[in-house]
Amino acid sequence: MKPPELIAALKAKNPKILDDVPEKKAEQILRAALTLIRETVEAAPKGDLAIGMLGRFKINEVTKGEGSEATQTRRVVFIPAKPVDKDAAGEGKGEGKGKGDGKAKGKAGA
Repeated sequence: MKPPELIAALKAKNPKILDDVPEKKAEQILRAALTLIRETVEAAPKGDLAIGMLGRFKINEVTKGEGSEATQTRRVVFIPAKPVDKDAAGEGKGEGKGKGDGKAKGKAGA
């Protein structure tokens, strides 16, 4: 997808999200964000790079070829973040706080 298509998809999904932002300015912001993500991934060392709400990038150095023809290349694999169910996330917040309050330990020790 190209930036204008992404902007159109955003507006279709939530018409108020870019309420007062001119389309050209929205494209500039989107291009800048995507460029920043690309540059961050390119500059990252070998390992995992997590980008909130987007997912993880697994970065490895891979040897291609054999002997004198062997070359090191960088391999980047994108693993998308799991979608967050807003309804379940709201319900789970209350439950999660109760788990770490120490009450379960008290029951086990009694």
